[in-house]
Amino acid sequence: MTKVSEDSRREKAVPGSARRLILTAAAAVLILAGSGARAQEASQGAMSGTPAGNAENGRRLFVVRDGCYQCHGTVGQGGAGARLAPRPLALAAFVAYVRKPTGRMMPYSSNVLSDAELADIRAYLATMPEPPPVKNIPLLNQ
Repeated sequence: MTKVSEDSRREKAVPGSARRLILTAAAAVLILAGSGARAQEASQGAMSGTPAGNAENGRRLFVVRDGCYQCHGTVGQGGAGARLAPRPLALAAFVAYVRKPTGRMMPYSSNVLSDAELADIRAYLATMPEPPPVKNIPLLNQ
């Protein structure tokens, strides 16, 4: 009987309509959190008028035409320049940094690399897989 009285106290503390509202709000938060990063990036691209990017063209620009690989490595792993992949900056931040970098990197105006080309480069960098966890690399676990 104690269980019945506890349940009835809970129902009185939170009426049915309020409980449904709380559960609906919690479900909405979970749904939005799951799509948050991709939705934010897509909306940033849409707001700035910059396309999402073509990874194949981005690779060509990064490795062949513009020589980004010379400082940042062929897969954006870094070297003389900063590591860019995996998990590159959001497109708007990436474009802003390339236009007005700090440190040793020279700026690239839109006459040299258009916003669309930068979106392509960023799309290429976003295709880089995460490195394996250290625990999965046998040589590092000896």
